[in-house]
Amino acid sequence: MKVRNKGVDITVIADETTIDMAFAASRTLAVCGISTAVLEATCLDPVDTRTLSYYEQTTPCLIAMNARIFDAVSSVLQTNTTMQLFDGTSEAELIQTVRRAAP
Repeated sequence: MKVRNKGVDITVIADETTIDMAFAASRTLAVCGISTAVLEATCLDPVDTRTLSYYEQTTPCLIAMNARIFDAVSSVLQTNTTMQLFDGTSEAELIQTVRRAAP
C-alpha cells in the first residue's frame, strides 16, 4: 500500500480508480479538523499487512472505497478495528461517511 496522506482520526483505503476522490475528501476534512489517512491499495494479493497494521493500530476506523478492497483488507485485520464499506459515489458522500465514522 502506498501512503498518500498521513492521518490519525480515520483511514480511507482506495485504489487507482478512487484515490483522487479519497485524497480530495481528505483535504476538505482536514479543514474541518478531521485527520484522514489515505492509503492507495496498489496490490491486494497479497495485502501489505505491515502498512495496514500500522493504520489499524493508529486509527479507530478503516473505510474501504469498494467491495474488492473491503474483502481483501477485512480478512487480514488483526484487531477489532471497525471496517466500513463506502457505498457512495461522490466526494460529498465520502466526506459525510467519514464525519459519521470519525471519533
